[in-house]
Amino acid sequence: MQASHLYAMRCTSPETSASKSGAAKSPLAGERRMLRRLGFDDVLIEKAEAAAQDNGTTIEQELLAEGSVSPETYYRRLAHYLALPFCDELDTNCVTDRPRIDRLLVQPGGLRLEGKDGSTRFAIVPCAKNLAELHWRLSTRPAIRRAVVVTVPSAIRRTVWEVGARRRLSKTIHRLMIWEPRFSARVVFWGKQGFLLGGSVVSFFAGLILFPTETLLLTHLLFTTLYALTLLIRLASVRASAFPVRHSGSIDSDTPLPVYTVMIALYREADMIPQLVGHMKKLDWPTSKLDIKLVCEADDSETIAAIRATPMPPHFELVVVPPAAPRTKPKALNYALSGARGTFLTIYDAEDRPHPGQLREAWATFNAAPGTLGCLQAPLTIGNVGQNWISGLFACEYAGLFRGILPFLARHRFPLPLGGTSNHFRTEVLRKCRAWDSYNVAEDADLGLRLHRLGYHCGVISCETLEDAPVSIRPWIAQRSRWVKGWLQTLLVALREPGRLFSELGTLGCLVFLTNGAGVILSALLHPLLFVALFSTGAMMIHPGHTPSPLHQLLSGVDLANILASYWVFLRLGLSRMRPAEARQMRADALYLPFYWLMLSAAAWKALAELYHAPFLWRKTAHKPSQP
Repeated sequence: MQASHLYAMRCTSPETSASKSGAAKSPLAGERRMLRRLGFDDVLIEKAEAAAQDNGTTIEQELLAEGSVSPETYYRRLAHYLALPFCDELDTNCVTDRPRIDRLLVQPGGLRLEGKDGSTRFAIVPCAKNLAELHWRLSTRPAIRRAVVVTVPSAIRRTVWEVGARRRLSKTIHRLMIWEPRFSARVVFWGKQGFLLGGSVVSFFAGLILFPTETLLLTHLLFTTLYALTLLIRLASVRASAFPVRHSGSIDSDTPLPVYTVMIALYREADMIPQLVGHMKKLDWPTSKLDIKLVCEADDSETIAAIRATPMPPHFELVVVPPAAPRTKPKALNYALSGARGTFLTIYDAEDRPHPGQLREAWATFNAAPGTLGCLQAPLTIGNVGQNWISGLFACEYAGLFRGILPFLARHRFPLPLGGTSNHFRTEVLRKCRAWDSYNVAEDADLGLRLHRLGYHCGVISCETLEDAPVSIRPWIAQRSRWVKGWLQTLLVALREPGRLFSELGTLGCLVFLTNGAGVILSALLHPLLFVALFSTGAMMIHPGHTPSPLHQLLSGVDLANILASYWVFLRLGLSRMRPAEARQMRADALYLPFYWLMLSAAAWKALAELYHAPFLWRKTAHKPSQP
């Protein structure tokens, strides 16, 4: 009986209360009077009230978001008014994990506490709008008053995160596999795929033994043709317009902005925290409508300590992920998704410096688009383009991809290989698709394809995100081999049921996906072999008595054309999308392009080997704060 009375007395959520404005001339008037009674400064109240009217929130939300009043100070005053004890830390041993308790991560209204002696108490988060009514109800029920304490929202969230960790972690890891096994990379090769791959390898070596010349010639002809086909999408992108049309970002002033969740997965990033927090504070979005989650592995003590030592506003939240295999970024993001409060959600990396207006452009684009638009990709731009030839060519590659190829694919609603950061989602769509695959190390490419297979499509926006490229060979190859390995996982998942894939994507969409995915990987793997074929043909031509056949000479000419065309398209597509200042910094780096492609090939062969012996290994890319 006491519990039912308590839940009847609990205040409604601030966002719901703010929307029910028909009864009073000013829905904020009663809240304003209560806050003055509690002793808060009139200047702060008036400033918060103006923000609440603009943002469709409450004075309380704006007062806490502005940062002049700490949550502990604020709720301590509310507890004093109610004559209730205040507690800013809750004992997790007094809380039992229950079904649907994760709802309190989104709206922490109140939590049941069970003592070892069998007693029951309730930790509540009151709100100013209903404080007078709550005070009256508690005054008429002294038995309930003795069982109630006031706490802060962050204390309830911390307790629920810890209490439900084991259940949530298991659900996070196995969610996609249980829902739709055909979409999960948990099993690298399905039985039929293993049989076909093994049969192909055996057939190839049998052909080499029995018919060596014919087998090599046929293989050369096949791979040369496939290599040439991979250039088609890039050639089409070269001819397409350079940038998507920038959305004005204007939003109807009568339409309140929704809550926007920003999730950032961090691992061994202690040095990046000050820079990261600084750039997140620059986002042009009301802080009362921001939900920023810094997601860390539980054993990453240095990063967690750096976060706790950095002063942050209340809309920043640390989410600690219990250690468990697979140790991947998508697993961490899936875990944190349980507490996402936003209608929309975006992903950033530790080194990202997003354009302040990026959230507004994404929201305006979503608002003007049909509900089938599930994701928007912001362009990634390399900030250290002039540091050396690796970063310069990396910047050229990124310019061609994010400002050329992806807008072209989005314009024609082809499957989009998303980047690993600056993806903006409708949170509801993300949850319907079961979010990221915890076992895929290129979770972005996998999710972009899955969205299309489930009837959604992806688009692009123009407000960019700056990040830095690796500047030495070893970390570059480690990062690129992870990407290629993830693409191989994505292709294997997609080709488990080829007929179904063609049905879901359409014939043209499927061919574009295969050309853009398998073709790029194949071209990386084959690139050094083209040089081998060219040199062998040249050696035969200068060696007396070993003149190659006309077909060999023709194939060698095609090989040379493929190499030169690959380099030309790479540079033409990238430079045409770069700003003049970017292009001037990297033009001399074009001389290193053959070495860059050989690095790409080395990464692809490394990824192929890892797919067999370490398919879920996530090779971490080290980051350093960016230089001005």
